[in-house]
Amino acid sequence: MSQIAAGPKKSGDGKRVLRFLKPHKKWVFADATVIAISQVFSALIPTLALSWLVDSIIPNESNSLLWGLMWLLVFAGIIDLTLMVIDEYFCHHVAKSVTNWQKLRLFTHLQILPFSFFHNSQTGELLARVSDDPDTLHNFLAWEGSTFMAAVQGVILYSLVLLWIHPYLMIASVVLGVLFYYTSNAVGSKMRSASANARREASRYLERLRESVTGIHLSRVLGVSEAEIDSVAEIRKSFVIEARQELIARMKSVVVIGSFNGFVLAAVYAISVFLIWDKELTSGQMLTAGGLVTIAANEIQRLLRNWLSVRRTGPALDRSEHLLSEKVSGAETSEGRTIQDLAGTLEFKNIQFTYPGKNQPVLKNISFRVSPGEAVALVGPSGSGKSTIVDLILRLYEPDQGKILLDGMEITELNAGWLRSQFAIVSQDIQLRNGTLAENLRIANKEATDQELIDALYDSGLQEFYRSLPLGLDTGVGERGSLLSGGQKQRLSLARALVKNSPFLLLDEASSALDPITETQINKAIAERRQKQTVIIISHRLSTVLSANRIIVMENGLVVNEGSHEFLLDSEDGVYSRLFKREAEIGEHIYSHTM
Repeated sequence: MSQIAAGPKKSGDGKRVLRFLKPHKKWVFADATVIAISQVFSALIPTLALSWLVDSIIPNESNSLLWGLMWLLVFAGIIDLTLMVIDEYFCHHVAKSVTNWQKLRLFTHLQILPFSFFHNSQTGELLARVSDDPDTLHNFLAWEGSTFMAAVQGVILYSLVLLWIHPYLMIASVVLGVLFYYTSNAVGSKMRSASANARREASRYLERLRESVTGIHLSRVLGVSEAEIDSVAEIRKSFVIEARQELIARMKSVVVIGSFNGFVLAAVYAISVFLIWDKELTSGQMLTAGGLVTIAANEIQRLLRNWLSVRRTGPALDRSEHLLSEKVSGAETSEGRTIQDLAGTLEFKNIQFTYPGKNQPVLKNISFRVSPGEAVALVGPSGSGKSTIVDLILRLYEPDQGKILLDGMEITELNAGWLRSQFAIVSQDIQLRNGTLAENLRIANKEATDQELIDALYDSGLQEFYRSLPLGLDTGVGERGSLLSGGQKQRLSLARALVKNSPFLLLDEASSALDPITETQINKAIAERRQKQTVIIISHRLSTVLSANRIIVMENGLVVNEGSHEFLLDSEDGVYSRLFKREAEIGEHIYSHTM
């Protein structure tokens, strides 16, 4: 289940859309002015011209007035076209500005959420909330925002003209408009609910699609491609059902809105006939009123349809607000301090830590010290808490009890960004971008020279691979490193850490995909780096930690022993000696079966 489940009490959909427009009010007012002038030239002048034609030009057979009216209508059409282009530009400018700001706002908020948040959230859902949901708002503002504003202005303008022609005509159209607004709003509430359900299913479909595409290698080697298709199709079917419910709700709204035109036009014509019979209205005025009512009715229909679109943006705004209401991480938001001349002493003091949502602590009263220039290895069975040590050092999580000190200063007092810049990390979960070798290596150090990149590739055991590349550092690695083997990806990750050249080098299962020869080469390179870096090695392969100055042995969240390889091996009943003997036995077994 995602943590994005509840948020603060929200305002109405319309008010929330207006809040997005507030920073751009100058553009909105400019667009509103353009639309208001356009209303005069596009609808009001042609409609009033009908009254002048029937009541003045035709009865008096005035050619000069007829030609004047014709040129006026041509001029009005040209002005309306010009204003339409200006309105289109203003409207799309505001829509793009609002959407880009909202997307950046959501993405920025993601960067400062607690690390635990991402363990409980689906990637597809987060992508939908950061990208697709703001696009819903963009589509409304870009394609319907202008017509919505024009409809509001048009209804007001045409109602005032109807009032000038006769108050009864204005009263009839306004009363019917209010009735239809409340009717369509009631139907719109059902459509809003259906839209929220459809959006939820769309996120679920996107997440499943992402899993299938990124895991296509696994599905093929397991021979379950057909099952993958069935799984995606099932979720897609659920989405289609919800989308159909949304469509049905929208069609009901369209029926309600579409009937407005006939009702109001019938009412206005009926009232106009009685007014003509009472000599209170001319035939030209009746035609003008009928034309204005027709236009006004169409504007009200557009207004109600656009209002339903506002309601449809509501679920997208809800989801964005739920995400923005998530509590941010103190480590990501606090400014913190830095250490000017870092010596590089790292110390754990009585650390206890339990992962959020878990009952049992994964680390219990952990204490150890790492001196500058020292190579320290953390070993132990799976689940003993080794990798959690790295998460705590980098402040991805905060300990429940105890202190972590860097040069005697608690890391909770340090700036998290600065703290992480002091550590170069190579983990088993390798993250590569779809770019060149150089681009992936310079993620760690943008100022690194080409020669520094090549040196790092050689030190990480990629010299033969690099020499075979016609394009050298400009060679692409593919999406998530898909053009590289598992070992090459891991060595490239190590090269990136070497390019960063930070005071600390963290190796978290960094040799899990390496062959023994390459592992020996890398251990030699790391030993040379120890002249200027403190190295912390986390590994279940004990062959990786033989060169460490000191080995810390962990089991069940506790430090059970520490010392050199020889010292720990002499501890007959120790965890380390037991693990080492087991690894040796497995190696002998594999060797005997390959001979």
